[in-house]
Amino acid sequence: MKMKDLQALSMPDLRKKLKDSRQELFNLRFQMATGQLQNHRQIRHVRHDLAQIMTEIFLKERTGRARDHAPEPASPKSRRGKAAATKESV
Repeated sequence: MKMKDLQALSMPDLRKKLKDSRQELFNLRFQMATGQLQNHRQIRHVRHDLAQIMTEIFLKERTGRARDHAPEPASPKSRRGKAAATKESV
């Protein structure tokens, strides 16, 4: 599957594809364990598709959160080490 195809899908569709790919990978592994798998490259192909789907889900979640929530301002950090901070509190 191509990334352009995945980018066009909605989140529920991506999650369904993720579930289907995981099930297919499970079935292929089961077939390999029982000696019924003819083409071992299928496992690599399904794993590749699975990684692409998971990447697209991650990117969509990340961009969705970035639009919904403004980034928090960074708090100023103390430049002193732990030892200096404990001496001040004593």
